[in-house]
Amino acid sequence: MLARGSDMRLSQRLLAATVALLAGAWAFGSDAPTTFEREVAAQARGVVEISNVNGTIDVTGSDRAVVSVRAELAPDVDHVEVTSSGDHTVVRVQLRPHWHGWGHEETHLRVQVPKDSSLEVSGVSANITSAGVSGAQQLKTVSGDITAELGPSDIEVKSVSGSLKLRGKGQAAKLHVSTVSGDLELKHAAGDVEATTVSGEATVELDPARSVRLRSTSGDLTFEGRLLRGADFDAQTVSGDLKVRAASEDGFQFEAASLTGDISDCFNVEPERTSEYGPGHKLNGARGQGSGHVRLKTMSGEIELCDRK
Repeated sequence: MLARGSDMRLSQRLLAATVALLAGAWAFGSDAPTTFEREVAAQARGVVEISNVNGTIDVTGSDRAVVSVRAELAPDVDHVEVTSSGDHTVVRVQLRPHWHGWGHEETHLRVQVPKDSSLEVSGVSANITSAGVSGAQQLKTVSGDITAELGPSDIEVKSVSGSLKLRGKGQAAKLHVSTVSGDLELKHAAGDVEATTVSGEATVELDPARSVRLRSTSGDLTFEGRLLRGADFDAQTVSGDLKVRAASEDGFQFEAASLTGDISDCFNVEPERTSEYGPGHKLNGARGQGSGHVRLKTMSGEIELCDRK
């Protein structure tokens, strides 16, 4: 009897251990990414608001009047909110309020929207891509990169430490772009641009350009494009270099000044000293009819100016 009781207690302990092991395996398996899919009706020219904390946000435009969502969810995700009311659709990744895992893992969010939608996309450590959207776009993230195709509507793109890569098709629009430490690359755009960076380099191509405003602290600024009649161009940096190659329909007046850096041009105009005894050079003049206006200023960087692309 004693041996039989001992065997029973041993069997109970083995059963408990087995249950605990299976529970642990199930809990471990639950940490694997899960797939989420949902589709809701949306207006062709409505507003689509999308947010994700960590991972990726990939947006594409389509001819369908729906917002289609597909996501690979990290274990810290509580749910994905997908709602549509009137002309406003919301796609929002909601994290668990008290997650005690090994840190935030990545959630990959892919959203298809009507191509004429207005986009409002935000992330924290999320990379953002946008393609095939012709409506206005607001794309913002903190530490992620942003890659976007430009349409005929206005666009605002912001990141703190991420790089920005924007590609257009020569359609005129108003562009507001800023980053702190990331690099900025804007190509095949047109219209008006306001671009700001602190330590990152900025390369801007605009053809044609009506209004250009470029700002940097220590990063280099490079511009290449064609200025419309009466265009206004203003670029300033503290220690970064300025390189401008701007053709113009009707010429432009130019003012370039650097405190300690050199100034050069491709039309054989010699810069003048700003003071007989102190540092500084300036370059003033006009090309063609001079209907446009180009102003370039830096403290310690160099300036290169040319009226040919």
